[in-house]
Formats: sequence, C-alpha cells, structure tokens
Amino acid sequence: MIQNKLIAHILLMKQGKYLLIKRSKVKRGRPNFYPGYWDVPGGTVEEGELPRDAAIRETFEETGQRVTIAKVIHEDSNYDKDRETIFTRIVYLGEINGDNDVILDPEEHTKFKFVEKLDPNDKVVNYLKKIFTELCL
Repeated sequence: MIQNKLIAHILLMKQGKYLLIKRSKVKRGRPNFYPGYWDVPGGTVEEGELPRDAAIRETFEETGQRVTIAKVIHEDSNYDKDRETIFTRIVYLGEINGDNDVILDPEEHTKFKFVEKLDPNDKVVNYLKKIFTELCL
C-alpha cells in the first residue's frame, strides 16, 4: 500500500541573508539522508498537525529560532519506490524573530551559515537549488 508523507521546511531570512544548515552524516544512530549537504530547517508533519505549525516546530527544534512565516514559495512531490511512499514537500519563506544565537541539534546538523546566494561549490539539496534559481538569488 502506498503511503503519503508530508514534509514542511522554511527558508529563513535575517537582515537580507538566508539561513542554511548542514546535514549530519548520522542521524539518531542511522545514516542521514543527503549527509553533508546544505539544507533549510524542516521535517515531517505529524498526524493532526498543520504544515506551517510543523515547519515552525521543526525550525525551533533544529535551530532554536522563533520564526514568522510569510508565504509558500515551493512545493514538490516524488515517489520513493523502495519505501512505497509519496513524499510531498512544502517550503515557506519566513523571518527569524529576535537576535537569538542559532543552536543546532547535533543529531541532525553540524554547521550553519547565513548567505545571500548559494555557493556553486557547496553540496546543496536539489529543491533548495531550484528555489534559489526561481527567486533569482
């Protein structure tokens, strides 16, 4: 039976720059997806949870940042045959509230940085490359 999984992320702005976080090699004892790639905060929408609430929760869990969401900027879906699962991703544009330090969850991410545009030499998850291209960043 095919399952559906919804994932919500936020591309966060602060003073004209965007927060990127680098995925760890191992996540909670298992190999992480896209280890060593730059990504933005986000994760799985839990049962009964709204996608925007999941994106805000995941961002706080992963970075310690309180945020405000502005709008949806990206949506994509793909079918993972091995898992018999359709993954749908929603990405919001948001802003960081306040001046708190970024505190990463070391089980998920190893580094962070604020950028105006992507570095072509960095390993970046594909959907994020598409977003930066669409936004002309």
